Amino acid sequence: MDVLEVINTEVLVIGGGGAGLCAAISSKKEGAEVLLISKSRPGRANNTAISGGSFSASTGLWDECDTPEQHLSDTLVAGRWINRPEMVRTMTSGAQEQVKNLLSYGVPLQKKDNGKLRIISLPGHSVARNVVTEKSFGTDFTLPLFNIAKNLGVNFLAGVFVVRLCRGEQGDITGALIIDPARKGLILIQAKATVLATGGAGQIYSQTNNAPGTTGDGYALAFRLGVPLIDMEFVQYYPTCLLKSSLVKTMVIYEILVYWGGARLLNSLGENIALRHGLKDPSNMTRDALTLAIAKEIKEGRGINGGVWMDLSTIPEDKIKHFQKFIPRGLNGRDRFLVAPVAHFFMGGLLVNEQGETGIEGLYSAGEVNGGVHGANRLGGNALTEAWVYGDITGRLAAQYTRRKKGISSIENLQAIIKDLESYTEGKGQLSVEEVRRELQHLMWEKAGVIRTREGLCGLVSDIEKLKEKLSETKASDFKKLINKLETGNMLLIGEAVVLSALIRKESRGAHYREDFPDEGGEKWVNNTYIKGNDGYEITASINPKSNTGH
Repeated sequence: MDVLEVINTEVLVIGGGGAGLCAAISSKKEGAEVLLISKSRPGRANNTAISGGSFSASTGLWDECDTPEQHLSDTLVAGRWINRPEMVRTMTSGAQEQVKNLLSYGVPLQKKDNGKLRIISLPGHSVARNVVTEKSFGTDFTLPLFNIAKNLGVNFLAGVFVVRLCRGEQGDITGALIIDPARKGLILIQAKATVLATGGAGQIYSQTNNAPGTTGDGYALAFRLGVPLIDMEFVQYYPTCLLKSSLVKTMVIYEILVYWGGARLLNSLGENIALRHGLKDPSNMTRDALTLAIAKEIKEGRGINGGVWMDLSTIPEDKIKHFQKFIPRGLNGRDRFLVAPVAHFFMGGLLVNEQGETGIEGLYSAGEVNGGVHGANRLGGNALTEAWVYGDITGRLAAQYTRRKKGISSIENLQAIIKDLESYTEGKGQLSVEEVRRELQHLMWEKAGVIRTREGLCGLVSDIEKLKEKLSETKASDFKKLINKLETGNMLLIGEAVVLSALIRKESRGAHYREDFPDEGGEKWVNNTYIKGNDGYEITASINPKSNTGH
C-alpha cells in the first residue's frame, strides 16, 4: 500500500460532532492551523447532530441558588460516586461560559418573552438547569458550529477512516495514518498535536440509537498507544426508543412525555411500570432506574413483543398539543405505541486528567470518548455540556502546545503500521465482515446488555475470542471492505473491554446491573475499573482506587 499524500497541520482534530467542532474552533481562535477529519460530513451523522438539543448549565435563571457546585453534587449522586470529581468540576464550572460561546456562534437557544433563556427540568437534577434549542434537535448546535469553524479557516477532510495514531521517536504524537476510500489509498497527516473527539461505541450493540459510525474508534486508537480505559462496564441505555426496525432507533423522550406530560409506561397487564418499581417520584425516574424497570418487565414475560406501551391517554388534551414535536412522525393521533431500551451512551472511556490530557505528549481527548465525568450513570443534558467544555479546553491546549513544539518528530514505525494494515487484506474464510459484526452486536445485547450475569459474561469472553479468529479470516478486497474490517476489529476490542469490566465489578451500580449481584456494594466498589493492554493488545481488567490525574 502506498501513501498517496502527506498533509501537514499544527492541530489535527478527529471527529466532526460537537466536541470536535468546539475543539477546532477554540484551537483556530488560539492561532493554530487546524485540520478536522471525520468519517461522515462534519456536523451531520454523528450523535450530537441526532441528539435532543439540550444541555445542562447552572445559569441560576430558574433558581438563583443553583451553582456549579450544586450541579457537581447532582452529577456525583447520579454517578453513584464513581465519577472523578475534578473532571466533573471542570465541566460544571465551565458550562456557563459555553452558553455565551454558543450564543455568539449563532446557536438558536430557546428564549422566553422577556428575552431570558428558557430552562427546563430533567430527572436527577435538583433544579431546572437544562438549556434547549429552538427545534429541540442536535443540528441546531452542529450546523452553526460547522459554519463558524469553516469561516474561521478550519480545514476539513470528510469520509476518511483513521487506521492508527502515529508516534514520534520521543513517544509524542505526530499525527495519523488514514484511509481515503474515495481516492483508494492512504494519507499521512503530520501534526504537532491531536485531539480525539470520536464519540462512543453504541454500535457494538444490536439495539442502539447511536449514529452508524459510532464504533469505538477513538477508544481503540488511544488504547493501542497505551492509554487505559476506565469504567467501560457503565453503558447508559435510553429506556424509551420506538420499537421498530430501523438503522437508528428513534428516541421517545420520556423526560418530556412522562416526566412533564403525565404519560404512563404500561406492561402487558396494563400496570404502571414506574409505580410497580417504586419510581413514584418522577424526579427519581433517572435513565438507569427506568431502563432496568422496563428490562425486568420484558424479561419476566410482561412485555409486548419485546417492548412496553408508552400510553399518552393520560396527558391532558390542552397539554398534548405542546408535545406534538416530541412524538415520532407517523404516530401523531395515536395514544399508545411500543417502546424499549437501547444502548445510548458510554460513561466509561479514556483515562484523562481534568484538562482532557491523555498522558501522551500532544494527545488530547474530548467528549464521550473520555471516561470519568459521568460515573455509573449520566444525567440528561450533561453529555453535550461535557462536549462543549472539554472541546473548548482541549482545542486551546493543543494550540498552545504547538507553539512550544519546534517541529514534528520523525514517525517511529510507519512502515510497520502499513505492513500490519496490509495483513488485514489477506483472508480465506467464507464468513463476511458484516456477519461477524452482526453476531457481535447480537451477543453483546443478549449477554452484556441491561441485565448481566457471570455466566453470560464469561460465555461472551469466549464468543469474542472466536469472533476475532473469524474476523482475521475474512477477506477485505477493497478499501471500503478494509475499513469495515478495521472498524469491526475496534468493536471487538471495545466489546471485550466492556465485558471484562462488567465481570470484575461484582455489584450493581447505576447503569451496570448484575442479576447475580443485584445490590450496590460497599465502599470498596467506589473505585474505577481499569482496562490496560500490552504490545499484543491483550487486555486485563482491574479495580483501582480513583486517582486525581490522567498521567
